[in-house]
Amino acid sequence: MRALGLLLLLGCVEGPGWYEETPPASYSVFRRDVQPILERRCANPSCHGRPERALELFAPGQHRLDPATLHAAGAIGEEELRLNYWRASCFLLEGRAPERSIILTKPLAPQAGGSAHGGGAQFEDPAEPEYRALLEWARARTEERP
Repeated sequence: MRALGLLLLLGCVEGPGWYEETPPASYSVFRRDVQPILERRCANPSCHGRPERALELFAPGQHRLDPATLHAAGAIGEEELRLNYWRASCFLLEGRAPERSIILTKPLAPQAGGSAHGGGAQFEDPAEPEYRALLEWARARTEERP
């Protein structure tokens, strides 16, 4: 509930049924390129694979939307994927350079221009392919926002 409160304060709550709408073009990029990165680097239960985290993430074999499927190895469902997309989008700065958004600065090593992250640096260099994929998605998503 604390995470929901934070998202309400951030103005990211879309309202009931938001996940049923046709997602923007950046959703396919997220699904293909970003979700696998978040699964590998961020969705661990000791990190963002927990409901009390603002960037609560769902992943196969980890945290799931339906408690009955907790740690289920199968692919996450469409609703879980859309929630991950929406939550990640909430960590992008509106009207600013996406590379300055917390979703890109927090996991980047401080010596590479990032900020301190409780889980340690997930990326040592912004030239890493997975960091570049996250940045390209962030740019595409930022351009779509009204």
